Amino acid sequence: MNKRWNILLSAILGTSLLLTACGGNNNSPVNSGGTNDNKGNANAGTNAANGNTDLKPYKLTLIYPGTEQPDEKEVEEKMSELLTQKINATIDLQAVDWGAWNDKMNLMFASGEPADVVFTASWNGHSQNVKKGAFVELDGLLEKYGQDIIKTINPDFLKGAKINGKLYAIPTNKEIAASRGVLVRKDIADKYKMDFSNVKTIADLEPFLKIVKENEPGMTPLFESSTQTIPTYITEWDSLGDAAIPGVIKAAETSTKIVNRMEDPSYMETLKIMRSWYTKGYINKDAATSKLQANETAKTGKVFMWPESLKPGKDKEMEGSIGFPLTQIEIAPPVITTGDTTNSMLGISKTSGNPERAMMLINLLHSDKELLNLLDWGIEGKHFVKAGDNVIKLPDGADPANRPYNHGSAWMFGDQFLSYLWDNEDPNKWEEFRKFNASAKPSIGLGFTFDPEPVKSEMAVLTNVGAEFTAGLETGAVDPEEVLPKYISKQKASGLDKVIAEKQKQFDAFLTAK
Repeated sequence: MNKRWNILLSAILGTSLLLTACGGNNNSPVNSGGTNDNKGNANAGTNAANGNTDLKPYKLTLIYPGTEQPDEKEVEEKMSELLTQKINATIDLQAVDWGAWNDKMNLMFASGEPADVVFTASWNGHSQNVKKGAFVELDGLLEKYGQDIIKTINPDFLKGAKINGKLYAIPTNKEIAASRGVLVRKDIADKYKMDFSNVKTIADLEPFLKIVKENEPGMTPLFESSTQTIPTYITEWDSLGDAAIPGVIKAAETSTKIVNRMEDPSYMETLKIMRSWYTKGYINKDAATSKLQANETAKTGKVFMWPESLKPGKDKEMEGSIGFPLTQIEIAPPVITTGDTTNSMLGISKTSGNPERAMMLINLLHSDKELLNLLDWGIEGKHFVKAGDNVIKLPDGADPANRPYNHGSAWMFGDQFLSYLWDNEDPNKWEEFRKFNASAKPSIGLGFTFDPEPVKSEMAVLTNVGAEFTAGLETGAVDPEEVLPKYISKQKASGLDKVIAEKQKQFDAFLTAK
């Protein structure tokens, strides 16, 4: 992506011409590969999927947050060979560092830079980007080119992803719920004979952090960053589709009253724990300003514990990318919220030169096992070897902590049930996923997504207020008893009550219709 900022003006001009010609109509022919009528275009998609590549060549971009891999180009070439056979397309994988993701996406959407398939999520401002016109409406495209998605994905995923009744992104087919807790280094836990069986609350984690602080110099007992904190990841609240917008309900309860989480006494109590841990040196000192993801830092071997959204086998899944044995501690039980069903999706940029071909790619990631595993794990024989029909392992002599293709983002793409399992994972992992999904309790807010249009001015200010206070409070870097009241006061002065009232109004209408 960095290379293309240098030709930004050309991209803007080209996109303007494209949008003028197409008028945003997903069914219109596309110069870079669509056929000359709606019926022919649909048939072309079907024929291409069957290997009859009567489509014009097209290069697709797939943009997602992560670290560019040394062997990325080789994987692109292999994926392009398959895509050429199936839909006469090649692919350009574009990983954007997590710390730069928001800024680069905002610039991309604002400038009209050409893009095709883009990762998006409820926690990453998806609904607000939809309102800005960043994504193509997908209902018609899904019906024409996404039949494999429709056949396999849980309908609750598509239901949860809709905004005002329309679909703008396709969720990853994975666990439909999430439990909350932490991941820890198992080798360190075993070394000190730690027993996590009685951990029920956040406060119960402190004795283990104390052991690491006193006995493992140079190791961070609890890693947090400005976007990955205990109060955000281990929560009983349902943010109703977008965590960036104030107003929550209790996920596991039946109350429909929307409240400001920051004013609930439980939030202050959690912040006090974070402050205590920070002053004791359990949390990294740069937590409030760090933009790193915990898994990136954990690869160094200098992190003991960090907060995560959990699922069956999350510890074993992440071992492969981190290079150390892990175990997980669940603190909050699984609940199904709109945020959980929309926390990993692929959308099609409004500036795509060929939305039809982009949807064909997403559909293949939900149906073509070879293509998906190329994207997930790389090239067989080089980046992994088969250890069974659906089980893989590293090639002999490979360094788990220094692999040339290991983006750690398989959870972002397609149908996870088609993804190979590593030899350290439970061979029944996907069956456990299904049981996990069945055991989760749906939030009463499942399927609701707030439309911020009536309060967009207030939301713009409140977003800046949140950026000013949240990271410092949730990482323990500031005294909550002093700073939280200032935060709430500034929220109210910026229109908080109006936003919550509007959210309650829309939620009540949603419940009535439901």
